[in-house]
Amino acid sequence: MLQEITEKQGDSHAVEYQPSAKLTEELTHSHSGYSHDKEAKTSNPKWMEKIPDSTKVSQLSMPGTHDTMAFYGGDAVQCQTMSLENQLESGVRVLDIRCRHIADVFAIHHGAFFQKTFFGDVLNIAIDFLQKNPSETVMMRVKEEYKPENNTRTFEETFRDGYWNSYKKYCWQPSGTDNNPSLGELRGKIVILQNFSAAETYGIEYDSFSIQDEYNLGTNWDLYSKWEEVKKQLAKANSGSSGVKYMNYLSGSGGSFPYFVASGHSSPGTNAPRLATGRTTPGWKNSWPDFPRVNCFLGICTIAFEGTNILTTNWIDSAYNNHVGIVMSDFPGPGLINNIIRLNDKLD
Repeated sequence: MLQEITEKQGDSHAVEYQPSAKLTEELTHSHSGYSHDKEAKTSNPKWMEKIPDSTKVSQLSMPGTHDTMAFYGGDAVQCQTMSLENQLESGVRVLDIRCRHIADVFAIHHGAFFQKTFFGDVLNIAIDFLQKNPSETVMMRVKEEYKPENNTRTFEETFRDGYWNSYKKYCWQPSGTDNNPSLGELRGKIVILQNFSAAETYGIEYDSFSIQDEYNLGTNWDLYSKWEEVKKQLAKANSGSSGVKYMNYLSGSGGSFPYFVASGHSSPGTNAPRLATGRTTPGWKNSWPDFPRVNCFLGICTIAFEGTNILTTNWIDSAYNNHVGIVMSDFPGPGLINNIIRLNDKLD
């Protein structure tokens, strides 16, 4: 039987439940929505090719990655395992690039952790991909991260003089205030999702999206609340106006590791065991209805955690199969990526 867990509301240091060896074996779990592997598990280098040029950004359903380049810093910091090249090959088309302004250049960071690369490296990889696949576009949220240091100019000045002036021929250049361009305008181009203060407009304003990004989990037991926010945004995108650009972050951290939020697993591995919540049915039969009931015996089942990647993959298959907008995730698996891409088939 499961040991009893006392949940302390607001306690950010809740102890994870540790199941028995037998239960761990029975909770072992693999799902196509989540992958902690480095190699690309699917291949969609030209998936935009068949979509009409007239299609607006708001009509597209696109896989994206949260903290795209966050590979280093341990389980509390890491958000991705696939290289940027493999993410793009897999079908990811929206990137989340966090730039620390230091010594008049942009170093890629996740919080205080330098990710061993620079903004120019990211741009070069995206350009190389687009030159090989000119039917595609790559959208790139650019956001200032961590504290600036040893600079002689503003963030915008470094962006403009250090990067934009050299790379703008590879980027979509807005005319006027169009925040919902057509795919035909964007093919072969990087599109800056501008998430920094500036006197000029360099792309699409990030704040022009309808965004769900409730990322802070105090404990693992806040995972269901996070999922409810994700699900609400999926529902809005599925039935909302085709003129609204939706963005939905599946990611979370704080009192939980990013891999746990994505997978519900007790450790990062792709095939790691699910973590048990400590609740069983029938005693808590109405608790967290979207979480799985497993290891059932004599009418008593364990309620296990389920990650946002996995739940989203399943719900796109069933309920939200019209449109989801941009879905930003940590450790996306092939099933999640392919399900999002497949929603664009109706645009042919």
